[in-house]
Amino acid sequence: MAEGIDERGPGLEDLSDVLLDVILGYECNVCCDYCSVTDEMRRHNMTTREAVAEIAQARALGVHRVSFGGGEPTIRKDLLPLVRFARDRGYDHVKVASNGLMYSYERFAREAVEAGVTQFNLSVMAHTPALYESIMGLPGALDLVRRGVENLLALGQRPILDLIIKNDTVAHLADIVTYWAGVGARDFVLWLVSLTDRNRDNLASLPRIREMRDDIVRAFETARSLGVFCESRHIPRCMLPGYEDFVRDLRQDRVIVVTPGSRFRLWESAISANTYTDKCRECKYYQGVCMGARNDYLERYGDEEIEPIR
Repeated sequence: MAEGIDERGPGLEDLSDVLLDVILGYECNVCCDYCSVTDEMRRHNMTTREAVAEIAQARALGVHRVSFGGGEPTIRKDLLPLVRFARDRGYDHVKVASNGLMYSYERFAREAVEAGVTQFNLSVMAHTPALYESIMGLPGALDLVRRGVENLLALGQRPILDLIIKNDTVAHLADIVTYWAGVGARDFVLWLVSLTDRNRDNLASLPRIREMRDDIVRAFETARSLGVFCESRHIPRCMLPGYEDFVRDLRQDRVIVVTPGSRFRLWESAISANTYTDKCRECKYYQGVCMGARNDYLERYGDEEIEPIR
């Protein structure tokens, strides 16, 4: 652990604002059609002892923010004990990233709150039963996740909903925001589907940004009209001209990821926008808040759409 998170380097001398993202494992209770986790990866899971060691050592280095992800962390029996352990150790921010299904059980949702989870991130797929089922592969999934969101809201929580931008969701982004805002959600984060690992050859899932821009902008404008928060995490500002304020770069959140087999800084990973092209050098955001584009996108489409912002 110390070998991974204590690779301080430039800009990481002070770890007090770092988020430790503990990927407990890759097992999941569903298999979404865009998931990048392979069957081989699903066999790799962190033990409770290993997770405890990572959390304790990071805290000793001054980290006080932790996230639990996967896979699906809520199916692990040790999740809530790990949450309580983190809070007892002095972590004041504890995030859980989930598909939301387990929160449909009111008792589990309440126990998660009581254990000390302070931020609930739920991946929501769609706004209709048919589209939700086609993506997640689980009949009745929309009703279950909606019940989970409602349970968290009733417990006084403010869940953050993560929306995946891909070929069959992009045209519905505004409607998805509208639907979930009607349920009571106030925060939405847009993530571009990744062509990595299991999803690497699913090229049709990732259209060009210029083909999706109007639908993405419509989602931003819908959120603005509804008075809810919405931002994009994977698309360079130059591809969303006029909506730069809706973009947040992954480097702005200093996240160090610990998995069953690796440790890395999130902004250096294959799923992060972290590659500059020659065009980027002319942009006012170069070497600033923008890290460039994702490698998988550049491999698919090149840098034709990159237009430096001066």
